[in-house]
Amino acid sequence: MSVWKPNINRRKEPRFRVGWTATLTCYSADTEESIEAKVTEISINGARLQLKTLKIGRHHLVVGGDAIRLTLRVTLQQIAFCAPVAVVWYSAGREKESFDLGVKFLFTADEGRAAIEKLLADVALESANRQ
Repeated sequence: MSVWKPNINRRKEPRFRVGWTATLTCYSADTEESIEAKVTEISINGARLQLKTLKIGRHHLVVGGDAIRLTLRVTLQQIAFCAPVAVVWYSAGREKESFDLGVKFLFTADEGRAAIEKLLADVALESANRQ
C-alpha cells in the first residue's frame, strides 16, 4: 500500500507559469456559450485556469461532466491554439472571488498537440532566459 506524501511533485511533464487570457467555450446540444479565463500554468497534458465562476451559461463545470464539450482557446502574438479539454479538478482560487480549474487536453489530432509543444518550447526558452 502506498502512502500519500504531500509536497511531492508527481507530474510527469514540466509545468510552466504563465499569465495568458483565454476563452473557455461550452458546447451542449442546443447552445454555445463562453467565459473568459486566465491560464496560470500549462504543460503538454493540461492547464490550470483561473475563473470568476464555475458556470458557463446554465451549465456547471464539474469533474467528468459528459453532457457538455469544452474547448480552451488561447491567442498570443506568436501562436494561437484551440484544444478540447476536460475538467479534472477545481478549488477555491488563490485570489478572492475566483476559482482554480484543472483541465486536461483531449487531443484528437496531432496538429493540436504539435501547437502546444511549439508553444511550450517557446515558454521554456523564455523561462530559461529570465533565470
